[in-house]
Amino acid sequence: NVFPPDLEVSIANDQSSKTIGQVDDLVNNIIFGIILVVTVLMFFLGFKNALFVGFAIPMSMFMSLMILNMLGYTMNTMILFGLIMGLGMLVDNGIVVVENVYRLMSEEGMSRIEAAKKGIGEIAFPIIISTATTVAAFIPLGLWPGVMGQFMIYFPITLSVVLGSSLF
Repeated sequence: NVFPPDLEVSIANDQSSKTIGQVDDLVNNIIFGIILVVTVLMFFLGFKNALFVGFAIPMSMFMSLMILNMLGYTMNTMILFGLIMGLGMLVDNGIVVVENVYRLMSEEGMSRIEAAKKGIGEIAFPIIISTATTVAAFIPLGLWPGVMGQFMIYFPITLSVVLGSSLF
């Protein structure tokens, strides 16, 4: 009702096709990462344990995307960069947990449920601290002043969400 009737609106600098391509690249990286992680871990931990770690990757990414959506963030280059960076980091927690549980089952002869409870309990605090220190290293990017700071704030937030999802 406020615009004049002869107003013409045109879209300038449309980056949607580039963003769609970047999302496709992210999905390909996730799939390739899962395949590599499961393949490498099969040699060291066995097939079942490798699948547990491989299952954690897409679940953490899915949870991260849901949380970012709930926060009202849309896909942009910084969020995609944070997701790709977090992809490499979130595997570490899964490997440490599965390795500790696997060790308790094989060395101490515990049942799966006992080993999972005790194994996660033994290393939960060190993993939380490790994740917190990684997130803390990226907090200064979120405190950057000015226009560049408004642009960069998405990166530490995305990394925090991805690593928090990994902890969960």
